[in-house]
Amino acid sequence: MNINHLTLILTQTTTSPEGKPKKASRRFTQLKTDASREDLKAFSQMIEKLTGEQYDTIELTTSENIQ
Repeated sequence: MNINHLTLILTQTTTSPEGKPKKASRRFTQLKTDASREDLKAFSQMIEKLTGEQYDTIELTTSENIQ
């Protein structure tokens, strides 16, 4: 199987003034398909520094060709 698409979803959960949980996500597509988990963690840490956000969930979605 070959990975042909890689998507990283960074999610931050905060509490609204009413006390309800709110989720905000950032999605990054078309990343290098051979990126390691360490590369993706470093990328998410850079995004945290740039945005000032703290992500509590990091999701990785891949698409593969099955032949």
